[in-house]
Amino acid sequence: MNLERLRKLGLCTVLALMLIPTACVINTLSPVNQAEQQGTMDKKDINSALRDHEKELLAISGVVGIYVGLLPDDKTLCLKVMVIKETEKLKRMIPKSIEGYPVIIEETGAIHPLM
Repeated sequence: MNLERLRKLGLCTVLALMLIPTACVINTLSPVNQAEQQGTMDKKDINSALRDHEKELLAISGVVGIYVGLLPDDKTLCLKVMVIKETEKLKRMIPKSIEGYPVIIEETGAIHPLM
């Protein structure tokens, strides 16, 4: 390799290394990512949301428990509402989401404490 070509290659490498971090920062500050980050920052902790709504959900006849779970993607947090039997009436009474978290109805049957 001649010296001039080696210098150009070195200069290109240095410029690329300088621009990559800048591009990453610009991407995280894009309006799309800012809105996504803002939505995440505004969302209450899921455990707080559970505590705040647990009594009202348990007051619904047929609901036997509520817990924090995951959607089928195994990444997204959700609230799972355990019911004795899933009915159309319960589907209408139980909200589809609470404080931005999806709510999933799970038919478990009756739950009794162990003695």
